[in-house]
Amino acid sequence: MTEQTKKQNNKKYKYTKQIIKLAIDNGFKHPEIAKKAGLSEKSIAQVSRWKNGEALATERQMQFFINEFEYSLKRKMEHLFYSETETPNELAYYKIQGEILLSHTLYYRHNTGKKIQKVGIYRFVIINSDNKFHLLFQKRAGLNENTVSIKYALSSVTFSNNEHANWYLKETYKDLTAQELTHQIDLIFDEFEKIEYLRSDMAKIMNDDGRPLKFIVRQLLLKHGCCSDDIIDL
Repeated sequence: MTEQTKKQNNKKYKYTKQIIKLAIDNGFKHPEIAKKAGLSEKSIAQVSRWKNGEALATERQMQFFINEFEYSLKRKMEHLFYSETETPNELAYYKIQGEILLSHTLYYRHNTGKKIQKVGIYRFVIINSDNKFHLLFQKRAGLNENTVSIKYALSSVTFSNNEHANWYLKETYKDLTAQELTHQIDLIFDEFEKIEYLRSDMAKIMNDDGRPLKFIVRQLLLKHGCCSDDIIDL
């Protein structure tokens, strides 16, 4: 066996977790997955580690499932977004490929006296694509950001059964490192705090749901082996 062949056989398959889930969804049991991967049928603990994202299989081990499901995996990891354009009533559509790691919504909470109603105002989506991160900053479709009154800002927002259709792209930050991602999140909220009208209801939204996002993103990245340089090791 040549050195190149050895490297190919030992190369880790980065979408192990996703393709194992597809196999399970298509009726494969843990013992069968282990056998297809070249392991003993009793190696179900290893399959569980793959399924839970605790370990990566090699491309050689996943070859059967790559042949069977990689096309479906690629389709599943393609995501469609849309935004307003400068032309009235015209929309632009964008496709991004990768794994959605986080979708975090900022809510306006209205106390009706009987219950608290929540309406999503802004949303942050983080996508991992080949170990680069894309940060999508979205606003509620139809949200009027030019008014200080939350009542009028929400008067024309979209309520669709398709949740993704409720959101317009506001800003897209592509190909970020983990450190650049945390910096960009911090920068967005720092800029919002400087805006005059955010001292109203919008300010409360950003504080209630926005500030925790700084922690949530750092926690998420830490679980993926990326430690922000402002995290203190106790």
